[in-house]
Amino acid sequence: MNTLKTIFEELSRLSRKDYFWYFLFPGVLLVILMIFYFSGNPSLVELVCPKENPEWGLIENIQLSFILGIVVVSVYASFKKPFLLPKIGFGLIALFAIFIFLEEIDYGKHWMQYMYGTKKSLIYDATGVTNFHNQGNNAKLFKRLVYGLMMIIFFIAPFFKKKIKNEYISYLIPESKIISTLILVVFADFVPRFLVHFNIFEDAGFGNNIGEFSEVIFYYIFLLYVIQLIWEKKWPGGKTQLNETTI
Repeated sequence: MNTLKTIFEELSRLSRKDYFWYFLFPGVLLVILMIFYFSGNPSLVELVCPKENPEWGLIENIQLSFILGIVVVSVYASFKKPFLLPKIGFGLIALFAIFIFLEEIDYGKHWMQYMYGTKKSLIYDATGVTNFHNQGNNAKLFKRLVYGLMMIIFFIAPFFKKKIKNEYISYLIPESKIISTLILVVFADFVPRFLVHFNIFEDAGFGNNIGEFSEVIFYYIFLLYVIQLIWEKKWPGGKTQLNETTI
């Protein structure tokens, strides 16, 4: 109960700007995507989950836009920040985000299929697989690991920030307002599964990949986190990230 009380207290302190970007915008986006998906209207369903290839729909492409957002701001920070360690760190984040982007598009296979009707890609020709995260139990293990880390970093860590003495660890702990977006991750994962499992609405095509809704917010919350690190957090021994460079 104390935890819930603390969460509501943190949410009540959100500014209008923070409320919009951390809760209202992703929340409304999520609801619209769910309405389209479960509407039963073929045209609306086709927008978010095309029958020929769900990867061409809005849900998948919104995910890609958030990943590209992480790449862009990380590359910017890597070049603009005056300290060597964050330069390297943001550079590594950009490289990892590029890897995730390539995995999500199956290294171009989806685009090749859309434009030319072929399902091949350079990685497929070289290895015989379209991506690495869907091999065996990789996707399930990856999601469990990342979702566990999310709970630690975005939910548990902010409550202990004041007790952390190490400045570098404290820098990596997000501002507590990000908890409001984490709530949406849980909502996005639970609600579609609940609606399909209890036959309240018919699944419109994702099947076992119904977790794509939560991935939208998943990538968005990491974009918010990187933005916090760049423009809102204070690097130990330096000025705030926002004041280190001209935007």
